[in-house]
Amino acid sequence: MLAALLVITNLPHRPGTDAAVRFSSSTASPGPAQNGDTLQTPPPLRGDAPWALSALPECFHQDAQRSGPPAFARASFPPAAVPVAPGTRLRVADCTLDVAARSAVVRRGDNRLVVPPLAKFFVSGRTLILDRIEGKREDVRSYSLHGGAAPSFEPQP
Repeated sequence: MLAALLVITNLPHRPGTDAAVRFSSSTASPGPAQNGDTLQTPPPLRGDAPWALSALPECFHQDAQRSGPPAFARASFPPAAVPVAPGTRLRVADCTLDVAARSAVVRRGDNRLVVPPLAKFFVSGRTLILDRIEGKREDVRSYSLHGGAAPSFEPQP
């Protein structure tokens, strides 16, 4: 073992190589060079999004979620929750939620996300509840509104 160590340490040093470790700092992220306008705004989001309200924390704060078989998902569903009538609108901060009979559309700026069927909305006190069924699974999400206001729906124009 000692002989191997002596051989390795006495190997000839090749000119032009430097065994010193070198460091570099950068503010760029790794990857290929980015060409083009880096200040370009991304295109608006559009499409089906069962999680649409959860993706807008500036308007809706998700407080709870239960998913699974209907009995499990609805275990803590408030018994006095009032269904939201189709054809109504809720405005929260700069978001608009338009409720249809079995789905909803949420808009924020140029973004337009659809909560796909089978979706129903309920209000319980200051809580907005989304109850969505997909096949044999149910997804129940409860939200508080930005600023703590109670959900107040109005007829859609």
